[in-house]
Amino acid sequence: MLERLPADLRHAVNERLLQMPAVAPTDARILGRAYEKQVDVVISRWDRGPELLLSTKTQVSSFGKNLSNRFEEAYGDAGNLRSRYPLASVGFFFVQRSTILMGEPDAFERTVDMMRKLRDPLGLNGYTATGMALAEWDDEGRRVRINLDPVPEDVRPEQFMTKMVSQVLTGTPVSQHVKVRSLLERRRIPVREDDGVTEQS
Repeated sequence: MLERLPADLRHAVNERLLQMPAVAPTDARILGRAYEKQVDVVISRWDRGPELLLSTKTQVSSFGKNLSNRFEEAYGDAGNLRSRYPLASVGFFFVQRSTILMGEPDAFERTVDMMRKLRDPLGLNGYTATGMALAEWDDEGRRVRINLDPVPEDVRPEQFMTKMVSQVLTGTPVSQHVKVRSLLERRRIPVREDDGVTEQS
């Protein structure tokens, strides 16, 4: 709708729409098969429904003690969302404080294993993609640094985002997300974008 408005009106309407919670919600609550789930990032369209659902969790202490709870929550959320939206890209990204490496190295190894086991790219019982990162900061919390060196390649952020985007593209025809496909494949794809809008006479 906005693209079809005159430029001066488009800006005013866009500003107003962003202030309306019913139109531009600040909470991404998605109805799964069994319950509503708050997710952190959603890409959705009226005519296609949710295409990408991304949840994040952090853990800064008591790593070994709470890891099993995180695993159970994440696994349940994956089944809840994927059973309702089997074509959607559903991801889980986990950030832990890097003190885990010195204080509880066994918990770090269990975390890496957990991230791998939460995946089920072809079925309905796990995530399309999972990823993790380690964050470190001083006690004042003034400077935060991401440390990816100890994180195995198959659970790093790069592979995570690639799998998430690839699943969205796999679940839609080539006439959808043409610009994204062209960027990913590094070539111009000679297909017109199907924006789902039909002209009425």
